[in-house]
Amino acid sequence: MAFEIANIRKAYLNVFVIVSPPRCSSTALARVFWEHPLVRYYSHEPFEVLYYSNQSADEALSRLQTPLDLRPLKKEPEGCVGNGIVIKEMPYQIGKYFELLVLLATAPIIFLIRDPRLSISSRIKKRIEVGDSPLFPITETGWNLLEAQIAFCQRNKIQFFIVDSSDFRNHPSSVLKELFKRLKLSFSSELLRWKPQFAIDIDNLGGRHSHLYYEVLRSERLLPDEAFVPPLELFPEDSGFRQHVIECLNIYSGLKKLPELLNPRKQKSDNNNSTPKSYLEIESRKQ
Repeated sequence: MAFEIANIRKAYLNVFVIVSPPRCSSTALARVFWEHPLVRYYSHEPFEVLYYSNQSADEALSRLQTPLDLRPLKKEPEGCVGNGIVIKEMPYQIGKYFELLVLLATAPIIFLIRDPRLSISSRIKKRIEVGDSPLFPITETGWNLLEAQIAFCQRNKIQFFIVDSSDFRNHPSSVLKELFKRLKLSFSSELLRWKPQFAIDIDNLGGRHSHLYYEVLRSERLLPDEAFVPPLELFPEDSGFRQHVIECLNIYSGLKKLPELLNPRKQKSDNNNSTPKSYLEIESRKQ
């Protein structure tokens, strides 16, 4: 496995990693990266096959060596001058192999979050769309594992940033400009618009999850998050599901207080600060 990791690191000058619970607009964020001239490749949830198809980590790593080539999909393919790759993954799919993503990344890990009432209710709606039960294994909300993966980064002084989905969709210029600055990438409003894609399918499971990406692949630009936040009473109580949503809200609230969070209100005062090297360095600046 170490050999495969070394080969992947050699293949791409830049490796950007996005980790997000389901339905937090992570594919939309990835599409912003698609348009950047230093990014040429995209790997959509390569560890999905571990969770759903019981395949090996080696299979997931092999998918990173045959990613989607974005150059033909870009608005300006001739402007693509780099060979960077964006890897997007879910906390519950990567699971115990999260450290592999850390080893692959050449930039700080990007953790994407969203109000759990929105992310979980959106997943329920998508399941109902295809005739699945609205209830699903609690681990698949992703929140408990996301919290653990962020804690892993804190313990090991691995640099990361947290982006709230509603913040980057409703205030893209301020939030994404700051994110790209900290990733040492240029930013332009042109990154927020793209060509609709009708001929590609990024699902790894033979179309099982294609309906999840239909809208974002066929979109033309980044859209604001105007979803209605459902009350807790609308979530089922079966198997402790509603209680789990409450626990996810507590995790979300705690993550929103971390100094690594990028948001419109902070950027006005933080723009002149240098990028911190680790969570511990941020903490030391606060004291």
